[in-house]
Amino acid sequence: MIREVDILIVGAGPAGCAAAYDLAQAGKHVILLDKRTFPRHKPCACGLTRKTLKALRYSVDPVIERVCHEIVLQSANQPEASQPRDTDVRVKTRNPICAMAVREQFDNFCLQQTLLAARQGGSVELRKIDRIVALRELPDCIELDVATARGPETLRAPILIGADGSNGQTRRMVRQHGAPALQDDGFALEATVPFASLPATLPNGAAPHDLVFDFAPLPGGYGWLFPKADHINIGVGAFAPSRHKRAPQHPPSAQDSAQDVTRALLLDYAHQKLGVTTLAHITGQQLGMGGHTYIPQGRVLLVGDAAGLVDPLTGEGIHSAIVSGQAAAAAILECDLNNQPNDVASAYARHLAPLQKTLAFSHRAARAFYAQPQRGFKAMRLPFMRSLILKTYADGLPHTALITALAKLV
Repeated sequence: MIREVDILIVGAGPAGCAAAYDLAQAGKHVILLDKRTFPRHKPCACGLTRKTLKALRYSVDPVIERVCHEIVLQSANQPEASQPRDTDVRVKTRNPICAMAVREQFDNFCLQQTLLAARQGGSVELRKIDRIVALRELPDCIELDVATARGPETLRAPILIGADGSNGQTRRMVRQHGAPALQDDGFALEATVPFASLPATLPNGAAPHDLVFDFAPLPGGYGWLFPKADHINIGVGAFAPSRHKRAPQHPPSAQDSAQDVTRALLLDYAHQKLGVTTLAHITGQQLGMGGHTYIPQGRVLLVGDAAGLVDPLTGEGIHSAIVSGQAAAAAILECDLNNQPNDVASAYARHLAPLQKTLAFSHRAARAFYAQPQRGFKAMRLPFMRSLILKTYADGLPHTALITALAKLV
């Protein structure tokens, strides 16, 4: 038996929920599929920038654990362990730079808001599946065969939104022109360290509540310390974009550096930064990148990590997930779904273009920065550039004139 629905969305994370929320508010009947039972663990530092909080349709204050007004940027030139860090760039602002949440709680909160989003007869139904068995793009619809605990099922809809992440089945099943290649992805490892387990004095006199981006642990990426309510999220990740045929003077790409992102590296980093010798619950995550070149086609729209929309300069993905999910919903709502499916894809490409412009700039900036991180740090020591870089991270791409100024330095 085939079940007909208005819209199918695979993946109930931020991208899928952002799309489902807007569609349900507009009166659409949405089936939201996911393999996991929520709340579920999700590797992610979950620092919510101002632009992310602004993009959300609702407040997430109930799951915010800490608000950060200061960021610490640490150079690739490390001092001796016994010496204080005088190369740090500390940036403090009146307005919050980002808000800290735990990804498991954030995703579950967004999902609950989405399930309650129905207006004008719309609805969102969450269905747990074991796996996707087959995806067929037919002239007039999408058919999705899924395996569930109750047995096999076939779902049919005019459009499917693929929001199941960089490792998701929709990304692998859909061979669209312009879809980001898996080798463009980054990789990160993270763990949590309770404040109660920290030594009385941290190495180098560091403060346990600092929000830290540290470019020393590996080329082509950085380490981080994100303070939450009762613990620190610590991690290392590789993000530098690929040059494919890399000359010796060029920076290592994310796939090159990803080989260096190991448990041993994270353990060593945790000992260096926090003075701890063991870590519990180390988890890894592939990061979908390269999406500034993604060209939507047909009846399957990829969003978030599935479309490779992680920022290659910062590694931030939640903002792109939300914005791309909303872009897919907007495209669906303005088109006739039963005719001319490429009209929907074209509309999605148009709505996605501002985000892709930002990611294209980040792609170029990441190549330049990770090639010569010390040059980037030199720029960060200039008050004007420091303010610009911070604003770009927190609020998004600034005015063209400011982009030009930044491009000259990176």
